[in-house]
Amino acid sequence: MGDMRKGDVTQIDFEYGHGIIIDENGQDIHFQLDNLSDQININSKIIFEIELRKHGLVAVNVKLEMEEIRG
Repeated sequence: MGDMRKGDVTQIDFEYGHGIIIDENGQDIHFQLDNLSDQININSKIIFEIELRKHGLVAVNVKLEMEEIRG
């Protein structure tokens, strides 16, 4: 896949199972809660990859940024 991007979680909708990230470029990118490996909250600093799907850009492989630092 592509390069890892950084961003902040700005919204989480537990009822519908998705959230929104604002990336380093100020772009809103959606993600699915069921694909997360970490406990993520609003304002979490995260890293992720981007996929283009029929409804637009989607964040995948979403992880807390500190996980990369431990590397």
